[in-house]
Amino acid sequence: MAKRTERTLKLLARVNASTKTSREMTSGILLYVARHPDVEVMLYGPGTAYSRLDEFREWKPDGLISNIPVGAKLGDAMDIGIRAIVLPNVEPSPKCPIKAASVFCDNDAVAATAFAHFAARGLKHLAYVGAPREYGMFTRSDGRTIHDERLPRRVSEEPVWSRLRGDALRRCAENGGCSFAAYASDGSSRRKNGASQSIKALAEWLAALSKPCGILAANDMRAKETLDACALAGIAVPVQALVLGVDNEEFICRQTRPTLSSVITDCVSGGYIEAETLVALLRGRERRLPRREFGVVGVARRLSTSDPHDARVIAERADAFIKEHAADDIRLGDIAKAAFASKRLLQMDYKAAMGQTVSEAILNERLRRVCDMLLETATPIGEIGPLCGFGSAGYLQRLFRSRFGCTMRDWRKDHR
Repeated sequence: MAKRTERTLKLLARVNASTKTSREMTSGILLYVARHPDVEVMLYGPGTAYSRLDEFREWKPDGLISNIPVGAKLGDAMDIGIRAIVLPNVEPSPKCPIKAASVFCDNDAVAATAFAHFAARGLKHLAYVGAPREYGMFTRSDGRTIHDERLPRRVSEEPVWSRLRGDALRRCAENGGCSFAAYASDGSSRRKNGASQSIKALAEWLAALSKPCGILAANDMRAKETLDACALAGIAVPVQALVLGVDNEEFICRQTRPTLSSVITDCVSGGYIEAETLVALLRGRERRLPRREFGVVGVARRLSTSDPHDARVIAERADAFIKEHAADDIRLGDIAKAAFASKRLLQMDYKAAMGQTVSEAILNERLRRVCDMLLETATPIGEIGPLCGFGSAGYLQRLFRSRFGCTMRDWRKDHR
């Protein structure tokens, strides 16, 4: 008897191409499809060619991977023939009318990785900043918030994945003999009072923590808010507090001050598991499958959890301050304060790590800005110096000719 072949399954995946985690999850989904010729996939969402479920009515997809709580859109999915859904980091409702499963990041692994990172630095006080969000609801384009009756009619202060992540870190702290505190603001209060008031409330909570402490935030965006709150509260990072995010969204991590360390989640494996789980739902008879999880790779180490006394770290903090404030009237004492070092220690460490003195670094950064303005703007030559930190136009002209072998005017002509 000839072997029966399974018909090709059509999967639909909602992605957000603007985020690293979503792009990596999508890579995992595409990897699964590449290895299984009996499966096809189409992508929709921000950054793709499609934005709405009803655009796939004629394609007739069998299953959906949605990276948002589906809410009222579940009915739209059923209308185009969706028979099963996989929800990343969202538990399906028992009343969900189609086959459903969830895929979570392994929050125990995230917490264990964070705990080991903090423990290696000798910290005995740990804290967790959860993600504030109303959960189990759907906001329409007209701004009205409604419930899908087929989903749990419940509002939580933080998403399930965030709560699980905090609970896991709590257990690690208790087993390791460390103190623990957790923070999660109410999502409705956040919308009512605005982001600045939310940061202020977080700053007040952070100020009361025992120090030095290690702070794990639910994700990188929440970690950025935590760093902003630390700055508002006058908490020196990483001297008084070490801050660690999750997901290693480099666009966020490299823009914070100081740069943000982050737990690297294995999102490519996560996407592969999502596709694998959805196919199992569609091929099998079960209406529900147990939650599946994907792990972590390690920690991307940056300044927010560095050793504040390390020579390289002191130099990098100083360098970041110089790049940000070179146009200002900065002095060695200002830079030393930003680097959490004495003037003498700063001068030694900066020269050893960067191969130039602090004074040379300031001068080179100011000249770099001069060149940028010559190349990218029509600013008159005589006005550029003060904008780049040079008090004397004559001094800048002489310095520029000595450094580049031509006048600023000739340099502008030659490079445009």
